[in-house]
Amino acid sequence: MLEPPVDLTTRLPGRVTFRRLSADDAAAFAAHVAADLDRLRTHLPWPDVTSTPEGAAEWLRAYDLKEDGRVGVGGMWHDGELLGGALLFHHDTGFATVELGCWVVAAGEGAGVVSAACRVLLAHARSDLKVERVEWHAASANVRSRQLAERLGFRYEGTMRSNYVLRGERLDTDVMSLVGTELDAFVTG
Repeated sequence: MLEPPVDLTTRLPGRVTFRRLSADDAAAFAAHVAADLDRLRTHLPWPDVTSTPEGAAEWLRAYDLKEDGRVGVGGMWHDGELLGGALLFHHDTGFATVELGCWVVAAGEGAGVVSAACRVLLAHARSDLKVERVEWHAASANVRSRQLAERLGFRYEGTMRSNYVLRGERLDTDVMSLVGTELDAFVTG
């Protein structure tokens, strides 16, 4: 996945590259998370453990090893700075399903960086993984995440009430999906 890296079309000046992140990127990834930790941890659990090089290496290694249905994680780079990432996980080959997730630091917000990366992963999910269903889960309070999913064409399916625990607080999760031929729009050529 993401080998070779992919150039993304965004509203940022210059080149934005989307490439696979691995445990070898742990120091840069940890610095990226630590620099925007308070904001990232608002809706996500993993920034708490990935803001150190050791924690980042362990988290990224699980993607390197494709543990527990992890497919891969990629980072979006602009002028040597990691702006965010997108990942595919919870892949179930038997059911042909996968979940898409993403994040971005404040410096990359609103420039189309994340949506461009998500489009790349949606194409990969359909073409290479042969999925029939891509899920998007977001805490109901994470309005920006839901808006991004809707711009990508995901359809709201429902809210799982009190199913997600984040730092001791029980949260509701909105579930959205793209299914079947809806995914074909992301596959080019």
